[in-house]
Amino acid sequence: MTPVKLTAEAEPTVSAVQMAKTVIAATDGQVVGMGFRDEEAEADFELSADALNCHRVFWRLREEWGSVPAEFEAKLLANICFGRAYAEDELSAALIATRDRPRLPFGWNAMDLAKRRLERQPVRLLNPELELSRYAKGIVGLAVHLQGIQGDEAILLPVDLVREALQAKKVVVAGTITKLVESGLLEMTKATYNTGSAREFKFLGIEGKDYVFERAAK
Repeated sequence: MTPVKLTAEAEPTVSAVQMAKTVIAATDGQVVGMGFRDEEAEADFELSADALNCHRVFWRLREEWGSVPAEFEAKLLANICFGRAYAEDELSAALIATRDRPRLPFGWNAMDLAKRRLERQPVRLLNPELELSRYAKGIVGLAVHLQGIQGDEAILLPVDLVREALQAKKVVVAGTITKLVESGLLEMTKATYNTGSAREFKFLGIEGKDYVFERAAK
């Protein structure tokens, strides 16, 4: 198993014990942020947040490892129970109650997840002109996976994040996004935006007509 760096501050690790500590620390920060005055409400939120963060960690590990060994999962959960003094069935019930809530893997934003999926599942554009542009190909690839993550919701293509992902100049990214809007592959759903925010888009490309998925080179 490849060591995973769950947060910017954490060291890469394959230790279930260390990951359990990261989950607990993340939940503690969320609890403090809520500013509870009622102990019962705080305890309920803490358990829910621990369960949700466990789901997000397992999701992150599936993205990085492909699957999570059952013994690893059991060890991480046992360490959460030990650290919090939860009964095993308490955490088990909380995991069931929160299993549909995770929106993103632990420590990643939507762009991080899209980049990871694009590495595993690149796209080939069926428009020869666009296929020749690595920038168009890269942005469409990110957009395909972002739309898959967001479902029917709009996606964000922050120029700075896209530029970093593609190692491209900012003006090149901006111009390529405009080209993709003009070609009909992207629809700008929110053209106006404030400083610090990003334009919102919908990806309109159709698999088999505009692009196909390929397997990443080994």
